[in-house]
Amino acid sequence: IELISKEIIENAIAPKSSKLSGPEYAQLTDLLVAKDNELNETLKLAAEQAQINKKLDVLKAEVERQDQDINHLQKQLKEAEQILSTAIYQANQKLQSIARANRRPVSSEELIKFAHRISASNAICAPLTWQQGDPRRPYPTDIEMRLGLLGRMSDPINGHLLAQQNSMSDLHRPGHPGEIPASQQNQFAWHPSGEMHISVGQGTVPMDTRNHKQENDDVEAMSTDSR
Repeated sequence: IELISKEIIENAIAPKSSKLSGPEYAQLTDLLVAKDNELNETLKLAAEQAQINKKLDVLKAEVERQDQDINHLQKQLKEAEQILSTAIYQANQKLQSIARANRRPVSSEELIKFAHRISASNAICAPLTWQQGDPRRPYPTDIEMRLGLLGRMSDPINGHLLAQQNSMSDLHRPGHPGEIPASQQNQFAWHPSGEMHISVGQGTVPMDTRNHKQENDDVEAMSTDSR
């Protein structure tokens, strides 16, 4: 187009003797019009391509958004799979526990008796009326701590030396395994008054068994009532 336009302009300013003839000038004019139409078609096609490019950009953004949604859903599915796997494992464990319970059933009367024994002795919680200084549970009480292994081990006579003597006597003592030593056989003794005394060191300490007897009576009474 540029060359044709330059040729037409030069022909217009040229002297009459150098100008192109009419048919040649008309041919240049027709060629310029054809090139202009071709340029307009190209511009129109470029505009269409620009619109298509915009649509492609929109579709690309939509694809990226869909990819993010898919990744999010995939993550949720993985979490759901893990939760379901855990639930299935726990359900299988529960079914196995139920099967074991069905193979070894326990009667309700035994459970009630055992519950009465626990509740009567306050083995898992203190009584509702328990206060500071109450000899009942929560155990261990002071006397039980003193009569226990830790309390006797704190005594240098009955602790370190006694432990060494017992270990040496267990190694060299004749008799059958599991036989109770004579020193431990006489550790507990009953007196005519009905009290039980326990030997600690060189002396004896009385133990009050009235509470235990009362608790046992309560257990028997509740067990009888449950029947």
